[in-house]
Amino acid sequence: MIICIILPIAFIFGNGESSDIKFEKVIDSLKTLRNRSPERAIRYAREILDDHGSNDLGHNESRILNIVGEIYLELSLPTLALSYFIDANEKSVVKGKKPWISINIGNVYFQEKAWLKAKEKYLDALDAFRRRNVNHPNALSGKAKALSNLGKIEMNLNNHDQALKYFKEALDLKRNSARYQAFQKTKLDAKPAYVGIGAGVAKQHHLLSILYTRWGLYELAQEQCSAIDSLMSYLNGKEDVNYDTSLILGKNYSRRCELFTILGEYQKALTNSRSAIVLLKNSPIELVKHYKIDAEMYIAQNDLYKALESIDTGLKICDFNGMSIQELDLLDKKMKILKSNKLERSALGISQKIIVKKEQVENKRIEILLESLSYRSELLKNRKEISASKNRQKMTLVISFAIIVMLGFIVKYYRNKRKYLEQQVKLNEQEKQIVASELKKKENDLIKMSTFIVSKNDLLSSIVKDLEYHISLIDNKSDRKSLEPLKKRISNKIDDSADWDQFLTQFSTAYPDFIDFLTEKYPKLRSGDIKLCCYLRMNMNTKEIAKVSGLSVRAVENKRYRLRKKLELETDVSLDSYIHSMRNK
Repeated sequence: MIICIILPIAFIFGNGESSDIKFEKVIDSLKTLRNRSPERAIRYAREILDDHGSNDLGHNESRILNIVGEIYLELSLPTLALSYFIDANEKSVVKGKKPWISINIGNVYFQEKAWLKAKEKYLDALDAFRRRNVNHPNALSGKAKALSNLGKIEMNLNNHDQALKYFKEALDLKRNSARYQAFQKTKLDAKPAYVGIGAGVAKQHHLLSILYTRWGLYELAQEQCSAIDSLMSYLNGKEDVNYDTSLILGKNYSRRCELFTILGEYQKALTNSRSAIVLLKNSPIELVKHYKIDAEMYIAQNDLYKALESIDTGLKICDFNGMSIQELDLLDKKMKILKSNKLERSALGISQKIIVKKEQVENKRIEILLESLSYRSELLKNRKEISASKNRQKMTLVISFAIIVMLGFIVKYYRNKRKYLEQQVKLNEQEKQIVASELKKKENDLIKMSTFIVSKNDLLSSIVKDLEYHISLIDNKSDRKSLEPLKKRISNKIDDSADWDQFLTQFSTAYPDFIDFLTEKYPKLRSGDIKLCCYLRMNMNTKEIAKVSGLSVRAVENKRYRLRKKLELETDVSLDSYIHSMRNK
């Protein structure tokens, strides 16, 4: 009887192992599609999750969720990526720490520039990989990846010595491996062995080259580029090599172009730039990055038009491939070039285009976030329906085993219900993250709007002054009079009240009821006082307020002092803290 009771319960609660062979091709197809079209890859992953339940997928569900998280990270949606990595960690059947998922979560924090959190995750992953058996297939690559990422963090923190230590340790790990020795022996053959480990060593040299360049050690950086050539140049063009050596060599030529530009050897820089363009033609993201370096090369030679031509070529590639983030980066670069060459009007046009493009990108991100939340809610509902359907089928198989078996179904029901509630809590947390992200975006928009208004008014004022000067040079009175309407039209555009109304509208979307509460409690406050309160509510310090408002730091400090008096604050009460407390009230 005990066996009759245990077997059906095990049948009901047991997670049937999915066939690895069945899903391995599916996973490979998903990885291939990811490089070509991230959005199509996400749709394909959703189809897999919709068509199969957790029991069917087994540990492959964790792998799929992890890949989707990596795609969202590449699309600069770190919050969404983090939620998928957390789900992947929960769905994993591997006991103990999951170091690759830890690395991906660290990558989320890295993208957010939360260096300490990212470092903690990378160190956890490194510790887990070091505990693995040396013969474990992922031990070597995992340790090298964790060390490289730790080196990147130290490099971004300008801790060059520590970054060098991590990069060299990762390089030594790969170079001392048996696979790398086999690659060195066969790299001249028609079909070299272990090309992947050779490419991995080349990537470590690339990281060292970047570090030495930032460090100002240009000769050492060139040595790393030469090391990459000696590893990968033999492989380029070989049909039997199943690895994209053109990408590695193209990035290497691009780095050399940057180095020779810094050293003032422009002919060498140009030669390497042309080689990079040829090799990177099938890698649009890296090609766009190179065109930015190419533009820097021409700027160093004071060749403005060729620099702008390189930027425009990169913008065309971005437009053709739908690379919005890279397009924004190039537009920002173009605006800086125009400003540095005193082409203020052209720069203003690019600035407006950047604002519109950023708004489009943010709207697209919000659309993807909402779509993902809706999908995951629907998926949870479908999974529940599938689970209920399977439970009913299983019920018909075990109905003859006695009433106690029915208790198993009740337990299963409450287990699913608890899981559903946990998922709901998780969705609520994600919604809170979205709200926080929206608030941050609105705060950034407010700062940019303030800067734009000040820049616009300064520009128009300078134009009016120039126009007055040129009018004064005209002898004919009627000619001078004919220019007065133009001067008046430009002067009318310098409208602080209209700008302030626009600012208030944008501010109210980020902090509703703040201004109403302020004016109701302190009706004697002037518009300048209210504007200062708004800047303080946006967490701006005195220097930032001075920059945005066009005042001196001393003038802002005086305005703060007068504001404290009007608010009747005690000496021991912080003005900033008081302004922030109004939100809670």
